[in-house]
Amino acid sequence: MTTMMNNITVSQLYQKARETYGFPVVGITGSNGKTTTKAMLSVILRRAGSVLEFPDHADTPERISAVLKDIKPVDWIVTKVGAHQTGHVADIASFLQPDLGIITNIGEAHLAQHGSMEKIALEKQALLDVLDPRKGIAILNGDNEFTRQMAKSVRCQTRLFGLSEHSDYYASNWDYLGPDGMAITVQRKRAASLRLHLPIYSIGDVYNLLAAISAADSLGISDAMISDALENDFILPKGRGRLITQNGLKILDDTHDSTPQSLLKSSKSLINFRPYSDRLFLIMGDMTELGDQAEQLHRMTGHYLAAMPIDYYFMVGKFAPTVAQALSIRIKDPHRVKAFATVSDVIDHLTGLIQKNDTLLIEGGENLQMSEIVNVLCHENSDRKKI
Repeated sequence: MTTMMNNITVSQLYQKARETYGFPVVGITGSNGKTTTKAMLSVILRRAGSVLEFPDHADTPERISAVLKDIKPVDWIVTKVGAHQTGHVADIASFLQPDLGIITNIGEAHLAQHGSMEKIALEKQALLDVLDPRKGIAILNGDNEFTRQMAKSVRCQTRLFGLSEHSDYYASNWDYLGPDGMAITVQRKRAASLRLHLPIYSIGDVYNLLAAISAADSLGISDAMISDALENDFILPKGRGRLITQNGLKILDDTHDSTPQSLLKSSKSLINFRPYSDRLFLIMGDMTELGDQAEQLHRMTGHYLAAMPIDYYFMVGKFAPTVAQALSIRIKDPHRVKAFATVSDVIDHLTGLIQKNDTLLIEGGENLQMSEIVNVLCHENSDRKKI
């Protein structure tokens, strides 16, 4: 038996609460964007009622069970559904029986655990398998080849989101405003468009926004509440691309984790700061959970990044030399590309180099404690008039 089904007491409490209060449940899975999509949807729903929003780390059967032990009356439940091990998504989904299932994308995250992209997709699809064919709604990324295929076989209603007008929800007319975020028009096939201005900086967060609005529409939230919540209350979760500004220094904090998919999107967000910066820095830790493809994917990432108009590339971790070597094929100046063994080493180097009006992207991951770079830079510069 599974972990969650073994816990009969929690199961009984949850089923009793659901029968009594009738709250809809939203489950969110995917390789990237789960936390931000959850935060966006939750901030919208709180305008209309109460939300049991699980902590960001609560996406395993054990952690979800722990939260549900103290379940109280709510209007909605919104939770991430993690795929850290094979069977986790099916375990959580069969227990929660969600009304809405969101799959943000399928990428390389957890490749080491599952072995292939196809197996990752199969694991994530378990969230859709429990949706009620009559009432359930699957909200899927229309631009991702794996989730697009899922939409063809799912038994319930579907809502596709993406950048193409073929999706039910798609973005158009977006303006990059540097430190002021992005202005975006959300086009909806079943409703009027929404023009929004949010503190987001990555194309990845545009996808998260579309998924959250699709879910909010499906739950009957008004346009006024959606717009007001997102424009006035939303802030990116810590370590998920949030902008920190201090004494003229701009830091994009994307230190929660790093995958090839997320890095390509966040590096483009750094480029959008070019008109607002004197110099651009990419400080990158090892990408995680890539299994036996790790070295190849790091090398490919280096070749990709070398074509970007970034001034300095500083790599940290086991695969730092691999990325630096790939970068150096195109970038010959050794001062611009460096590999460091530890976070402390790169902090020492940055301290004497950064200046006012520089923008830094600090990218992944928790295993290297890359967030310490953000903490030290903010502390070092908090009392300075000049950097």
